[in-house]
Amino acid sequence: MLKRTNYLKLAIAKYSKKLDTKGYVANHDGNITVKTEDGLLATPTSEAKAEITPEMVIKLDYEGKKLEGIGKPFSEVKLHIAAYQARPDAQAVVHAHAPYATARGLVGQELRPRLPEAIVSIGDRIPVVPHAMPGSEENIRSVKEIFKTTDVCLIQGNGVLAIGDDLEQAFLRLELVEHLCKMECLANQMGAPMELPQNEIAQLLEKRKAAGLGPDARDLEKYIQDMPTKKPCDVAQGKPSADDIRNIIAEEISKALISN
Repeated sequence: MLKRTNYLKLAIAKYSKKLDTKGYVANHDGNITVKTEDGLLATPTSEAKAEITPEMVIKLDYEGKKLEGIGKPFSEVKLHIAAYQARPDAQAVVHAHAPYATARGLVGQELRPRLPEAIVSIGDRIPVVPHAMPGSEENIRSVKEIFKTTDVCLIQGNGVLAIGDDLEQAFLRLELVEHLCKMECLANQMGAPMELPQNEIAQLLEKRKAAGLGPDARDLEKYIQDMPTKKPCDVAQGKPSADDIRNIIAEEISKALISN
């Protein structure tokens, strides 16, 4: 238990620095939580992500109240809790203000990935949560509802929110959305971006489901019914590892390209 907690604290510090290095946060922007057997580990409020160390990571209960640590919980922790409630399979949540993705959310434009690999990884639609006061009941309800159909979303006026089976996966989803939004912005300056045929999108979504990715591949209702007899992290057991998922995606994409 202690070894796992220490490992997760190190991971939170590592990915906090990645958020800063990649330019996805500024000042005290962004926050991270990771689910444990008896609560959440989280970045503290009012701390630059580049400066986060394992010792600064705080522990919260599942309602966002602090259990351990020196710092204070960040104000948007309710958004993370809403994501966990909508998706009990999620083990980590990452939130940041990545520039291109945040800009797209500001103008209320959902993202429709045009790259086959991206559709397998994150789906064919990245929705936008309408603007509401951060932390308001309306904001929380919207986030909870939208994560029933997606693994990552844009929040109008508040960046990107991504979930994952682990912290790496949540970060990579956020990173991919930012990358796709940047490419879309560049493509629009050069001309009209191509549209993938609907039959190809349908095939790619089947590959996504076969890889165990996305809410459609998870028996969430059954998991919720079983919650009283399960520990919060049990969902990760029996799921493919990050390496397994990457290999499945690469293999399925190769098959799809060869068949076409």
